[in-house]
Amino acid sequence: RAALHGNLKVMFPMVALWDEYQRAAALFAEEQAALAARGVAQKMPPLGIMVEVPSVAIAPEAFAEVAFFSIGSNDLTQYVMAAARDNASVAHLNSIRHPAVLRLIASVAAFGRAQKIPVSLCGDAGGDPAAIPALIEAGLRDLSVVPAQLAMAKAAIADVSI
Repeated sequence: RAALHGNLKVMFPMVALWDEYQRAAALFAEEQAALAARGVAQKMPPLGIMVEVPSVAIAPEAFAEVAFFSIGSNDLTQYVMAAARDNASVAHLNSIRHPAVLRLIASVAAFGRAQKIPVSLCGDAGGDPAAIPALIEAGLRDLSVVPAQLAMAKAAIADVSI
């Protein structure tokens, strides 16, 4: 019902398999049908996924029917690098700028462009001035930034030529 009143989108986190997305989407379809049967005004919101599990970043084509992708930079980096963020002994491995992580991000961004699926990035990297040039070079154009980092992010973006 809320989708009638604004720009509502629903994102499913930690999806690794197409079947998981389908089951979650089916719950929304069932609820939409139930509301319609009761005569309640409703609209299906766009359904997308968080790309934070490496299997999705490696094979995004399995998810070609989603409405949007949002790359979870913190989790994707942690899982690709096999380095827990809260473990100081491996914290140095958690770099969004590692070539393996950037290659996956670029792959998802390219797939999204080719399929006309919007791709954004959320997480700490979106507001990191040191990471922003690499993210833009990887093909991202939509970064989530906390308000405190907005000025720094804008300055970093202004310095990038594409």
